[in-house]
Amino acid sequence: MNVCILSKYPPLEGGIAARAYWLARLYAEDGMNVHVVSNANAAEKEYRIEGCYPHIQTLPGIKLHEVTAEFPWHIPNEPHSLAKLVDTALEVVKKNQIDVIDASYLVPYGIAAFLVSQLTGVPYIIRHGGSDLAKFLKAGQLRYLLKATLEGAAAIVTDPDHDEAFADFQTPREHLAPYMPNPKHFHTTERKDNASPNLLYLGKINWHWQRKGLDRILACLPLLPDDWEMHWVGQGRGEADFIGHAAKSPGCEVSLSPFIPPWRVPDLLRQSDYVFCLSVDEPIRSFSNVFAEAACCGATIVVDRSFDFKTYSPLLEGDDGLVLRVESENPESIARALIRHWREREMLPAKISTLALLYEAYRLRNLEIIRGAVSSVFGAPCTTQQTRGATR
Repeated sequence: MNVCILSKYPPLEGGIAARAYWLARLYAEDGMNVHVVSNANAAEKEYRIEGCYPHIQTLPGIKLHEVTAEFPWHIPNEPHSLAKLVDTALEVVKKNQIDVIDASYLVPYGIAAFLVSQLTGVPYIIRHGGSDLAKFLKAGQLRYLLKATLEGAAAIVTDPDHDEAFADFQTPREHLAPYMPNPKHFHTTERKDNASPNLLYLGKINWHWQRKGLDRILACLPLLPDDWEMHWVGQGRGEADFIGHAAKSPGCEVSLSPFIPPWRVPDLLRQSDYVFCLSVDEPIRSFSNVFAEAACCGATIVVDRSFDFKTYSPLLEGDDGLVLRVESENPESIARALIRHWREREMLPAKISTLALLYEAYRLRNLEIIRGAVSSVFGAPCTTQQTRGATR
């Protein structure tokens, strides 16, 4: 089978791009020929990961096709991301006998898949994130175009938490966990037992970086023992503001490392004892890749008490021993909780067999959905009662 993935993709950072990378590998390992169409090369430098191409250009069974970065200046001038994606995808479909398109994120990738499908007859499935539902679908942006895009899909891939957002569309809805890390890469067998803990923040640093609780992390660091090490890995348009705030914080020296590609994340997580996943008044709640991956790698995940664990319950098996709940509004409370947890910690056994079962269910469900789109399994209009399958 020849599959075209239309999505954010490395060297673009972020959860959608990372999931698309691991999905491409999942398809390729099943013997499919995978063609990825992306515009990461045209993205702002604050959101690109350096040094990706030697790896992604040599993956067996996966070929990356990027849009033309440059475009003639004209009035009114704009980047034309959608037109570039459609043109590149049309070339890929024509030259590689594509059987199905797998699109992630509604705008512009889902819309591009719809247009390519209309022009070529190739079926497509569409996946979503969290921000695209909030910013576009629920906000009524591009209302008629998104309606046509969603109703033209062979299937909408969603999960029980977001199924209601698509209740008005006569399109089959296929339930699938947003993401499940592959235990072949994300596992605990190579973890180090550190004498003193390594703490980690991994993620974007945008204008509203306080919503990730970064100011509260900074405030608790001087209250921790001197031999504890904090590692910051991230980029974004709020980076200068964050570093400026850190410079004014007593006892805080921040050395910020740039984004790393998805395939290097497992090693980073296995070297980390605590991974911060705080959320303070976040208007858009999205699935956290970092939470899922850290759980698989045996790191303790630091969250605030409002964190919703429902999505991650299969990973935790009803045992939240890998999760440390803290009062995120109180830096002293965070520091006390970390010190107490480290002093009383127990080395948790690796749950390799359970993770393997979860990933296998996730893998098979992805294959079932993509093959179903080709074989017209999803031809009948779907009601709420007709939504199928879940690996949660």
